[in-house]
Amino acid sequence: MSMTWEELERLRPTDEWRYPLPPTCRKCAYNLTGLSEQRCPECGTPFTWREVRQRVRRIWGMTLRLRHANQDAMTGLIIALSSWFALGFAKLVGSTYLTGFVWILVMIAALMALVLGSQVLNVRRIPSWARSFMGDPPPNIALGLLTMFLALTLFFVPLILF
Repeated sequence: MSMTWEELERLRPTDEWRYPLPPTCRKCAYNLTGLSEQRCPECGTPFTWREVRQRVRRIWGMTLRLRHANQDAMTGLIIALSSWFALGFAKLVGSTYLTGFVWILVMIAALMALVLGSQVLNVRRIPSWARSFMGDPPPNIALGLLTMFLALTLFFVPLILF
C-alpha cells in the first residue's frame, strides 16, 4: 500500500508539533501554542496550521544552515588568501601557461569565496525571535564582508596585474 504525501499529512495529528521553534503569528510573532481558534488573539490575523507549519519549517531550515555560516566564511577567507598567494607565485615564476592556468583557478576560487562569505548575510532573513535558536556564536558579519571583499578583489586586481 502506498500513500501520497498529502494523505500522510492528513493522517498526522494536527496538534503535533515537531520543531523546536514555537508556532508564531506571521504578522506580530505572537506564540500560537495551544490555540483552538485559527485567529491570532494579539493582532486578529487569521491563519491555518499548515501555513504556520510551513513558515516555521522554512525558518528552522535557515537557522540550521546559518549555524555553520562562520565556518563557511572562514573557509572562503582561506580560499581567497590561498588564491592571492597562488597569484603571487604565478607572477614570480612568470610562465605564461602556468599564469593562465592559475588565473582560471583563481576565478573559480574567487566565486567560491564570494558565495561562502555571503552566507552570513542571510541572518537578516531570520526573524529576531528565532535568532536565539541559531546557536553560539551568531554569524559574524565582519568576517563575511572581509571574505567577500577579498573575493571581489580577486576578480578585478588580476585583470590589472596580468
